[in-house]
Amino acid sequence: MWAMSRADLRRFAAWVSCAFIAVGLARAAADDAVRSAPRRVAAVRSTDAVKLAGVDYIDLAKFCERFGLRPQPVTDGDKAVVTFASQWSKLEFEMDSRDHTINGLRVFTGEPVRSYRGRAWLSRIDAETLLTPMLRPGLGQTRVPALKTIVLDPGHGGNDAGKTNDRIRVAEKNLALDTARRLKKLLEAQGFAVVLTRTDDRYVDLVERPAIARREHADLFISLHFNSVAAQAASVTGVEVFTLTPQHQFSTADSAHEDDDGARRATPGNANDHWNTLLGYSIDREMRNELKAPDRGLKRARWKVLVLAPCPAVLIESGYLSNDAEARKIATPAYRQQIAEAIAGGVNAYGDALERLRAKS
Repeated sequence: MWAMSRADLRRFAAWVSCAFIAVGLARAAADDAVRSAPRRVAAVRSTDAVKLAGVDYIDLAKFCERFGLRPQPVTDGDKAVVTFASQWSKLEFEMDSRDHTINGLRVFTGEPVRSYRGRAWLSRIDAETLLTPMLRPGLGQTRVPALKTIVLDPGHGGNDAGKTNDRIRVAEKNLALDTARRLKKLLEAQGFAVVLTRTDDRYVDLVERPAIARREHADLFISLHFNSVAAQAASVTGVEVFTLTPQHQFSTADSAHEDDDGARRATPGNANDHWNTLLGYSIDREMRNELKAPDRGLKRARWKVLVLAPCPAVLIESGYLSNDAEARKIATPAYRQQIAEAIAGGVNAYGDALERLRAKS
């Protein structure tokens, strides 16, 4: 008889859990094999749906199958992860977690992916508002948005400095405005009409910022920020991209489900849930590829500028001023230019997706 270390026991338990689910996935796949990506995605049958912890869930394998994604073999490790892949996409889901990897990007679902009766389950809202826009942009949508006028929103301003690093002598309000000016030049050179919510060091009310987008008949709203943390500042770095939290879900940071009232209500920004995700995914991917900064994830939040946005919108945290090394990098004009170029690349990727959809209609 041989003894196993605690680490070995954890790896073994994770492997067993994952293997158990994988068997169920393989059986489901064998029942209804698909050899190529389907042109149309069928509706999820009621037999593929359950309610878990009061939330509507659908069979993850069945959902992935409809996009030509097949279950992959279980790999050894400390975490129970189920993986689906096609020649175009790879989705890795950590069981009982909201933190996953979609095509190499860190993406947070609103609800954890759950194990039930030997199968993996995905919340219906995450399937419809998060994964579908990434896998098949435009699916189920009645219109394709225009992309002509873009409103850039440099965060903070005036007596609101935002995040600061006194050691490096930088303030978020100044960095955000400079980045917005750089991004404006890039987007205008590409033919877009660009409006800034502020052009100098003054405060603009949070309600007024999306109101400017409404008055300008904007097709896109991008709020620019830099982040900070109090704890573990020396180790926390990277980029976060936020889109609006869908109705009936809780925001990424709201793990305690405290915003129950907010989760119940639809907001003006929720009219663009599908396009919000496509925009956030496009920008997050470009920023990861171009900046090589740690990927802190595509997340959801109910920031007021997103709640009231009249068009597809994102809020970008382009780095941590609380980390001295990252703050020094952000303080250089060259790096802020890189940030602007990465965001512009994401906007172009989003625009390219819209053009492909128009070409098909």
